[in-house]
Amino acid sequence: MTDIEVILDATSDILMNDGYAAVTHASIASRARVGVDEVSDMFPTANDAMVAMLNREFQGMYGLIVQNIERDPRGGLLSRMYTYILSAVYERPLAKTLFVIDREALNSIMRNSHSFSYTPNIGIRGELIEALQDAGMVRSDVDARTVSSVLSACSAGLALTAPHDDLDLIIEGLSTLLSRGVDTDVDDTSAGKAVFYDWATRLTVPRSAD
Repeated sequence: MTDIEVILDATSDILMNDGYAAVTHASIASRARVGVDEVSDMFPTANDAMVAMLNREFQGMYGLIVQNIERDPRGGLLSRMYTYILSAVYERPLAKTLFVIDREALNSIMRNSHSFSYTPNIGIRGELIEALQDAGMVRSDVDARTVSSVLSACSAGLALTAPHDDLDLIIEGLSTLLSRGVDTDVDDTSAGKAVFYDWATRLTVPRSAD
């Protein structure tokens, strides 16, 4: 029995190098060096393989983000969370392809997904910011929805103007602006870490479609 990871690795490689349309049962089988029947037995359609690939990548991204936040004494602050989210996207080849280089591929996977509903949104949502306010990590006078919209615009701008030779400096600059304008001055950020962990966990669990 072929390891499912071999199939997903092959699917990822084809998507990144050849594009969404190139991902078929035959191409996955060829790249994974297995029989077409083995691929179709695991995934009835090529898009099913891409959905599984997307879910694996999304879980991996947030697993890395959570690890970085846990290690950082200031990790429970919004500015640090945003830094680690951007870094995870730009440092992971598949994530960068899906969220920056070829968003149409991501949209196509989602449109053709029938079995599960996923939330492949890497933005900072208003409800997360509000939860961080309740936890004392974000200033109470900040409008959460406005901050969320501004961060979405910044993320979109980064994607449109990629690649960046000075990406680290850009991310550091955005983090500094958030730190000065949004973060509270607290010594213990563990409450914010708990908020993010709860939010990320809910995002990465597939939900049955209605």
